[in-house]
Amino acid sequence: MKNILIAGLLVAVGFMWVVGGIAAILAAFDEHWALGWLSLFVWIWGCASAGLYFKVQRFFK
Repeated sequence: MKNILIAGLLVAVGFMWVVGGIAAILAAFDEHWALGWLSLFVWIWGCASAGLYFKVQRFFK
């Protein structure tokens, strides 16, 4: 379970990098509305996965 959570957190961070690249492309084409929604989605997903990871890690101590 612990390894799954660590992998999920790493995937979320990697996904943030990918979305950052997509966001740069969208910004180049003036798609600011898509950039905002994409950033919000990634921020919520990253915060949720990090919160879950630290909550479960505290449980295993």
